[in-house]
Amino acid sequence: MNEAQVLISTRILARRRLSVAGAKLAPAPRRRRRTRGFVQVASSTAAERLHLSSFGHAYLGLGAVLIAVLFYLGLAAQITQSSYDIARLQDQQRQLLAEQDQLRYQEVTLHAPAQVQQQAAQSGMQRIVPSGYVSGQPVAIDLTAPVGAVAGDVTPLWARAVAAVINTVGGTRDVLAASK
Repeated sequence: MNEAQVLISTRILARRRLSVAGAKLAPAPRRRRRTRGFVQVASSTAAERLHLSSFGHAYLGLGAVLIAVLFYLGLAAQITQSSYDIARLQDQQRQLLAEQDQLRYQEVTLHAPAQVQQQAAQSGMQRIVPSGYVSGQPVAIDLTAPVGAVAGDVTPLWARAVAAVINTVGGTRDVLAASK
């Protein structure tokens, strides 16, 4: 016989002996199994696998709390650093806006007429008062003519036709105006 058959047969024999001996005694009351929740089963399984005692569970819990506190502190440090960066950038923006206003003021004052005149005087230029005015030529418009009235063209029709041909062929403009 091989070893597996021996083990099976001894088990079967041991069971038979117990059942024969148990028949003489009163049957033991059956216990009802109590069901456990997932967390209880998982923690007991983890404790069995890790071989942890009650102190081991306390250390694991303490470690988890420590990790959570360190995570919170890191997050709080990042938020604080961000607020400092925001305050620094807002201050820098206020300084740049003040500098921009100062530059605009300088630009306006540099182009002011009084400033231009002062710079011209410093470079040796002088303002000369005009000695006289140019006289105007009389305008050849009849101001007494009624509004909307069209002046009639008194040029003969044959002269207008010749002027139109010369304008198109010669490329000149206003031949009639030059002849008057």
